[in-house]
Amino acid sequence: MPELAEPRQQAILELINTGGHAVVSSLAKQFDVSEMTIRRDLNSLEEQGLAVRVHGGALAAEKSRFSIRLSANARDKARAVAKVAPNLPHQGCIYFDGSTTVLNLVKMLKNRPRLQVATNNVETFNTIAALNGPAPILLGGTLDIRTDNLIGPLALRSIETLAFEQAYFSAWGLDAELGLNEATMEDALVKDQVARRTQSVYVALDHSKLGVVAGGTWSHGPAKTVLATDLDPGDKRLAPFHKIFKDIL
Repeated sequence: MPELAEPRQQAILELINTGGHAVVSSLAKQFDVSEMTIRRDLNSLEEQGLAVRVHGGALAAEKSRFSIRLSANARDKARAVAKVAPNLPHQGCIYFDGSTTVLNLVKMLKNRPRLQVATNNVETFNTIAALNGPAPILLGGTLDIRTDNLIGPLALRSIETLAFEQAYFSAWGLDAELGLNEATMEDALVKDQVARRTQSVYVALDHSKLGVVAGGTWSHGPAKTVLATDLDPGDKRLAPFHKIFKDIL
């Protein structure tokens, strides 16, 4: 980790790298300075390539890149998606988000030529295309280098032309009160729009995401959404979330 001339920025960077993210309001209280001062600190860290600014805070520079996330908590991610895999259909149109967790489902799509799978992530699209099975659909949009996902007005417009039997998501974090959230508001907006146009929603995430809050929240439709984690469904850590999901696997 580089040494910064400003001690406060150095301390903030250490907090971001340890937790993966930090929130402006919390940092302001911790360092007893204004939120404007913290925003300037975070902007400075981003300019140096040490952090990624998102609404309400910042992420560790390497945390949100697809290639880095691919190997993080791999075993727990695989266990979570294995619980929703039996629900994958053989025909129709479904959606896969750009998460490395949902990427684990792609290999289970073989021999489903009557299935269409839409996504806003180029890596996921290419992986599906390589199967020579389902028909992959890549949403339009602007590439967000913070997450490697396609976002923006064109992505949202593409979603409006589609309807999905199922959608498979992961999330940056899950809070019992705020619900599912993402590192960027733009990514959250894409997921929100997809969920609204989907009959059944499946969310797979590992237990490290429980209690984590980031800047962009999205609505998944509790009455039609199933949560799957690497934990046993009866684990007490999942108790606060039963009220915001149809079922927990």
